[in-house]
Amino acid sequence: MSTQASFTRLKWFVIILLLTIVEIGPIPLLGLTMLYIIAIRPRWFKELVDRIYS
Repeated sequence: MSTQASFTRLKWFVIILLLTIVEIGPIPLLGLTMLYIIAIRPRWFKELVDRIYS
């Protein structure tokens, strides 16, 4: 695995971890983010997946 893929995985792990911690509040951010990704399928998400699995 390349260092670029390792860095990308680590970065997104930290982002998801922070969203999970913030989710203790009244708004479920992680769930809304996942719904956005599934419904809209943004270009940055496909590029992220391609970068991780390259």
